[in-house]
Amino acid sequence: MAAVWTFVGIHTIAPHSALALLLTWARDALAMGARHPGALAVLRAATKTAQQGVPSEYRSVVAVRAGRPDVLEVVLRTLPEPRRGEARVRVEASGVSAVDVQMRQGISTYPPRFPFTPGYTAVGVVDAVGEGVTAVAPGDRVVVLTETGGYAEYVFVRRHPMMRIPASLDAGEVVAVALNYLVAHQALSRAARIRPGQAVLVTGAAGGIGSAIVQLGQLLGLRMYGAADAAKYHWLTDHGVLPLDAQGADVVDIVRRLEPEGVDAVLDGVGGEWVDRALAVLRSGGVLVEYANPGSPGRTLRLLLRAVRHNQAGCGARIRSYSTGLWRLDGRPLLAAWATLYELLEAGRIRPVIAGRIPLSEAARVHTLLEGGDAIGTLVLIASPAKAAE
Repeated sequence: MAAVWTFVGIHTIAPHSALALLLTWARDALAMGARHPGALAVLRAATKTAQQGVPSEYRSVVAVRAGRPDVLEVVLRTLPEPRRGEARVRVEASGVSAVDVQMRQGISTYPPRFPFTPGYTAVGVVDAVGEGVTAVAPGDRVVVLTETGGYAEYVFVRRHPMMRIPASLDAGEVVAVALNYLVAHQALSRAARIRPGQAVLVTGAAGGIGSAIVQLGQLLGLRMYGAADAAKYHWLTDHGVLPLDAQGADVVDIVRRLEPEGVDAVLDGVGGEWVDRALAVLRSGGVLVEYANPGSPGRTLRLLLRAVRHNQAGCGARIRSYSTGLWRLDGRPLLAAWATLYELLEAGRIRPVIAGRIPLSEAARVHTLLEGGDAIGTLVLIASPAKAAE
């Protein structure tokens, strides 16, 4: 298992390339004020080596306006040098999420300003850094929570969460963990405070985040009930989950019959549509965790107000929410969760379900697939066409 440490406030997992180790030595020596005569020379030489072959332009996917998937266009941009405090990352793969789709549709809780580049997560290699950057160096392989901008061959990182990861990890699995397993981990541990052996109901149980909750739930020995479309029941059954109708028909009766005292948590990835049914199947003291984007500022506000009124009424079960945006208040829980999850991935204890690996140029098709609702697991955009395969 890779060693984990903290440097300049960023949790990192040791990279395995000789170049990266050399860069790290030089950077750390300089950061600590060392007077080693070769440190600056090594850093400059390695940076120059890393920048050889850098193109003058790069591809980026842009949503030119709100609308259907065909509003996504591939454009060429001039590749600039990183500014002060900025790291430039050559992207290997980007995760595709429901949040990307909602932003493209213009119905997100935080609607973007068009045109914009979607993409909540990316994995790649740092190829250049601006003045003042010491936490990463050229040659480091990193995962980044971009929030927007990930659908591109290069991303520029200034203050968003970023972590060094081993070169051995699969790029598609890395971006699946970066968002889907992060949300699953925090919904279970931070919001629901779930304990081994408890019972949970998961909506959207075979999707990107739902499948992550199922795998982490297996590690905890949870009794799991999963709401999904009938076509996905086989996957849930194979993973020890009792499948239930995604439309909610008879869910309350079935769960109450099997769990007379109620389940310990409901993890809702639908976005507020399950509140009544969730509260009906929760035990006293249970928790409904809302982690999905309700779809608009108005719907988000209504859900939050309902949660406040319900929790103040002291009705037994509670409603909590989780958002990755909490990193802006305190990034340490996110980085700590990443460190744990990437150790689990490297050890083979979790294995993300990849629904498809598709070239960056086909982002519109990927959004169409995701909206169709047939995908099990995570869809991934590959920035390098040679590595993309259905």
